[in-house]
Amino acid sequence: MEELILGIVQGLTEFLPISSSGHLAIFTALFNSTPDVGYFAFLHLATFLAVLIFVKAEVFEIITGITKKETEYINLASKLVLSTIPAVIVGLCFGDFIESVFSSTLLIGVFLSITGILMLLSDNLNKNLKTIKSIPYLDALIIGVFQAFSVLPGISRSGTTLFAALFLGMNKEDAVKYSFLMSLPVTFGAGILELQKITFSSEQLFGFVISFLTGLLGLYLVKKMVIGGKLKIFGYYCFLASFFVLMFL
Repeated sequence: MEELILGIVQGLTEFLPISSSGHLAIFTALFNSTPDVGYFAFLHLATFLAVLIFVKAEVFEIITGITKKETEYINLASKLVLSTIPAVIVGLCFGDFIESVFSSTLLIGVFLSITGILMLLSDNLNKNLKTIKSIPYLDALIIGVFQAFSVLPGISRSGTTLFAALFLGMNKEDAVKYSFLMSLPVTFGAGILELQKITFSSEQLFGFVISFLTGLLGLYLVKKMVIGGKLKIFGYYCFLASFFVLMFL
């Protein structure tokens, strides 16, 4: 039952800007069990598949453009790789520290508040100056640095990348697309690195399937909420979650 619940939590919260890792740590604390970072990473593979399906048209377009040696798609792919590098460096260099944070409800509560602040600010960022293809390499790197902070439970990956993209002037629809696309290598890498730690029980595999299905729902919801200018709702939720964690866990 625990694996099922964690699968639902991972799927729904991976793309909603409320921190999936923070919620996995919270529910683990509620279950009074030890955080299984390996299983958490395994669930990332489920949400990787969900986002791959959700942005399959964009992925196919990029791959086709690269094979045809079209400069704009080669540049876009290069920017996505650049956006991934900071999170990879942080994950490899500070893996043990990150794992220890999963046991600190105090830090998780603080980080959830930070995510809440970013979400309240994001709704007011609507410059619509740049598209997914026109952002400069420096912007791609900055968005990647924001994503790197999301390795900490309580800091939302989608929340930080959406905030950074909107702050830098990207239009809302392209900010969502870029956030989803740059999540692919990060979520895939996180899952593969921890795969050897998984026992592959029937409960864990069921949790994987549930995480995939709820991930698709989460993708639809976040796209609708971002374009509709309703990110503040997630901000208020993060504050409530932070209060609960700090007061009761």
